[in-house]
Amino acid sequence: MLLDSLPHKCSIRRKQRQKVALGGSKDVSIEELSDVSCWEQQASASEIRDYEKRGVSISRKVYFTEDLQLTERHVIVMTERNGKAVAPQELMDVMSEPRPDASAGLGVLYRVMVNTVPGVSTVEGR
Repeated sequence: MLLDSLPHKCSIRRKQRQKVALGGSKDVSIEELSDVSCWEQQASASEIRDYEKRGVSISRKVYFTEDLQLTERHVIVMTERNGKAVAPQELMDVMSEPRPDASAGLGVLYRVMVNTVPGVSTVEGR
């Protein structure tokens, strides 16, 4: 795999607090980026253990070719894997800021640890 042709695509959404009727508020997600090339993988058992020690649940990791300045207020929506649309689209909460990772062997990718949102497959209400 070359770094300029990552096999997956996603959208990046940011959770934002919005006021609703009767003075309440809720989180809604606003799309910041779409059609972003990425590479999604299962988190390793050791990575899962390391994050669990900090009280953080992770299930997957997503690589990007650049630092997208993601925070825990972001959600990654997988839209395409290996040229095929993902249906229903999967939501993943960002659990770590991007970190450079040279383990790809051909250069540096930015790795973000994520947790799949169980039972949620659309971005409505998120």
